[in-house]
Amino acid sequence: MSDIKNFSQCPVCNYLCEVTLRPDTQHYGEIRCPDHGHRWVPKPNPEKRAKRKSNLKLKKAIPGNYNDFCELCLRSESLLGSLNPSLLLEVHHVIEVQELGSDDPENLRLLCSECHELIHARRRSFNRYQSHDP
Repeated sequence: MSDIKNFSQCPVCNYLCEVTLRPDTQHYGEIRCPDHGHRWVPKPNPEKRAKRKSNLKLKKAIPGNYNDFCELCLRSESLLGSLNPSLLLEVHHVIEVQELGSDDPENLRLLCSECHELIHARRRSFNRYQSHDP
């Protein structure tokens, strides 16, 4: 099985280093910093990710005239709230944070939870066909 390459900041010096994901070990991956050497990267904690409350902060970065509707299906926030079950507007990163995407307004889109999940489901289906360098 070939290793998948990714990048992350060194926890000591914040230098952007290559991370080799290691699905064959108990760890998420290993990071090799030129200054601090080898370190193991722990597996992501799903509970920690679920508690992330930055959606409101990121929503404020989106220009005001885009804050009331889903940019994909164009349903308004009031219509989404009246559905059963109701849907929320969520901030979507065009270039994902783990792919070094930023929180700049140009990289953010406001989507309803249905459209947001649709985009990520489509990404997952395409990503499984990508080839990775050995």
